[in-house]
Amino acid sequence: MIANLQNFLQHFLFHTLIGETFIGYLLMFVVPLSLPVILVTLVGVQGVRHLFSYEPRPTFVHSLDPRIKILYPLVIGTLSVLLNWNFVYLLLIFTIIPWILVKASFVRARLVLTMILTPALGIIWSQGMFYVPATGHIHFLFTFPPTLNWIGTPGISTEGLLYGLQQTGRVMVAASATLILLLTTKPSEIIWAFYKFHMPPAVGLAVTVALRFLPQLIERTTVLLQVMQVRGYNLTRPPWWELSAWPDYIGRVCAALPTLTVPLLIGSLRSTSTMAMVVDARAFGVGKTRGSLQEHCLATNDYVAIGALALVTLITLILILLHIANRQA
Repeated sequence: MIANLQNFLQHFLFHTLIGETFIGYLLMFVVPLSLPVILVTLVGVQGVRHLFSYEPRPTFVHSLDPRIKILYPLVIGTLSVLLNWNFVYLLLIFTIIPWILVKASFVRARLVLTMILTPALGIIWSQGMFYVPATGHIHFLFTFPPTLNWIGTPGISTEGLLYGLQQTGRVMVAASATLILLLTTKPSEIIWAFYKFHMPPAVGLAVTVALRFLPQLIERTTVLLQVMQVRGYNLTRPPWWELSAWPDYIGRVCAALPTLTVPLLIGSLRSTSTMAMVVDARAFGVGKTRGSLQEHCLATNDYVAIGALALVTLITLILILLHIANRQA
């Protein structure tokens, strides 16, 4: 009986138009949409905000000059663009060294790992569906039926997944190098570094404010949802197998959007106004020259970091000049 049922399901899902269409829609929409769910589940709302916040620790990376930590993601990102994909993963190993030196907690390490891997998985999956090599035979893991021709892709190919794996290394390298900057650098140090680079201090202020706006917005949304539930509004998500309850749940969520939008807009405007008053109270941008309570001078740790970064850059340039690690077209 069970064997007959399995044979029937296998024939229905993989050898009928309706079954292939159903699987195609699952692969096309459910898998990509599950990535944000995984991100929120593993990271959480509070985790997103803490991920973008400075964590004071007496480590080698924390003690570095902020100018070096700002140059670090720029240099590493540029090198990842120039290198071929297999050498990019070697560069990724180099970006793991600062994380080892930071000695981040397990919770913070899990947040960082999730933030790096989740976009990478999305890129691999999207390239698996839409990448088409110019020449050569394509091996499809699943071919979409004619009912999904409007999507613009014939199916999920092995070559596409492999190409996505090759290209996602650059994303992980840039994310790893950038997140180490956010974790180990104070906002005031970022502004100071921009000023020392003879860039407008307002640019540094805008960067720090922008990096903290999204986590605060997510946290406010969560608080508003909890307030609505405390006041009796039902936002309980039904189990996935109760299909009849999902239309009512989606309708309740859509009806709650106007109630959420107005308080979020008002809260954002109030926060912006408060930030503007704080900046004005501290006379930010009044004079052409800017002073700082703490001046950073290059120390031994800074020279060690500069030497390591220069060595990696020199090795990369040599490999490129010798046509060993050139990026393939």
